[in-house]
Amino acid sequence: MSRRLLILLPLVCMLIACRPVRDAQQTVAVADSLRVHHGVAYDDSLALADAYATLGSWSLIYPDDYARACYYYGRLLRSRNDQVSAMRAFIAGTHAPYVQRLIPLWHFRDYHILARIYSNMGTMCHSAGEYQLSYEMYNKSAEYFLIADDSTNYYYTLNNEAFELATLHQYDEALLLLDSINNECNNSDVITITWETKVQLYFKSEQYDSVISAVNNLQQRGDKGSTGYTKKAQAFWYLQQYDSALYYANIVVNLPYASAKDKYNMMYILAYSDDSINIQEVKKRSEERDDIDKEILDPLHEQLALSVELLRQDRNKKPDYSPIIIICCFILLTLISLFAYKRHKNSTARIRKEEQALSARKQNLSVKEHELSAKELNLSVKEHELSTIDRMLSEKQTAHRDNLIGELERTCHSLRVKSNLTTRQGMEDYASVKKLVNKRLNMLVDKLEATNVLTEQKIKFCILVLLKVPQKQIAEILTYSEDSIKNTKTLIAKDLKTTSAELRNVLIDICLR
Repeated sequence: MSRRLLILLPLVCMLIACRPVRDAQQTVAVADSLRVHHGVAYDDSLALADAYATLGSWSLIYPDDYARACYYYGRLLRSRNDQVSAMRAFIAGTHAPYVQRLIPLWHFRDYHILARIYSNMGTMCHSAGEYQLSYEMYNKSAEYFLIADDSTNYYYTLNNEAFELATLHQYDEALLLLDSINNECNNSDVITITWETKVQLYFKSEQYDSVISAVNNLQQRGDKGSTGYTKKAQAFWYLQQYDSALYYANIVVNLPYASAKDKYNMMYILAYSDDSINIQEVKKRSEERDDIDKEILDPLHEQLALSVELLRQDRNKKPDYSPIIIICCFILLTLISLFAYKRHKNSTARIRKEEQALSARKQNLSVKEHELSAKELNLSVKEHELSTIDRMLSEKQTAHRDNLIGELERTCHSLRVKSNLTTRQGMEDYASVKKLVNKRLNMLVDKLEATNVLTEQKIKFCILVLLKVPQKQIAEILTYSEDSIKNTKTLIAKDLKTTSAELRNVLIDICLR
């Protein structure tokens, strides 16, 4: 009997453990499918965390699945700004190929995922300012993309390597690498990114004539981004060709999708010929924006620095013998199970007697439970009566609020149709607007002014939103550009501690207070 048990017990343990492993593999397969076929990330953090933990215990047997779980879990943690935990997951994923050193029967095959893991680690190192380490990670990623026969991502990664070399002031090596990409790669998207990298490289190395040539080539390929025009304007400026610099600076300032940083840089150039530009005000706004960015990015940089330190420690630490320890623990667990079975067999009679005593106690408890159930039934009847009363009260309150909202909507309709609030002239006289709106809309302007966070212009914007005036018409009334309407609405919503979608509902609540 003991021999049979010794043979069957490990098999039973394996069968019990297979269920969570299959669930973990299914989770990883779903994440794979979403990335490959739909280009989206798997957002079930609980499922990915379980898959990561489960496959981590079975990494000796399922190294490919474990590497994929590490990759997707690390990506999820990065998206939630938990950079340190993400780096731990990525580092664990890089250990998966070394399982075959311990068990030669299992071989790691998914080098494509391993390349993506190293690419993410390179991006994190770059964000932390560790450019040499970032270059090494990208180099490793390119090596694995080449093994996986993924030429497109291989050339994308070579672009990242070239950018890191340029950051490290190794301009000749970076340029040779970019030229090799142009000569070998046929993918137009990759070549476009290669020219973007060349623009950055030439600018860092102060080859401003080459910057202009590279931007021209990039724009011939259909690129209309603000970065190319910005670099072109700055290059002409450094070459003292001020007319051309001013021309492209004007283009950047007038581009609706240009970043605020690019526009600030161009304002400095435009101030050279336009005395009406208050350069001190521009500088002040730029510094304020830098302070905001610093407040947001400093905690992120701190986490990234800790992540890089984890990576350095992993690269310098000794080999991990935990798989051998796991196998020894499994053998020890088997022996303990055999010993426990023998003890269980010897104590069966005693357990039966205890079960009989427990059954008698259960009968006594069932009688008491019956009595308690009767009392609970009475309490449930009373609770039902109270809930009925509460429901009636809530229905009356809801009906009263609906009546107030209906009356408010009719008033808003009347003001929109019959008053001159929906015209630019009608909104210019703030005192008249305030008097009319306070009278018809339950002192709304006074309530908004009492918040001490809204200007007159924002209060006018709130009134027009409450009156359901279309955004295009609001832009005409308040002389806003159509592109800035959404930003203004978002800022007001933030001032009132709500969202853009709920702004009108919050204004209705303020009217009804």
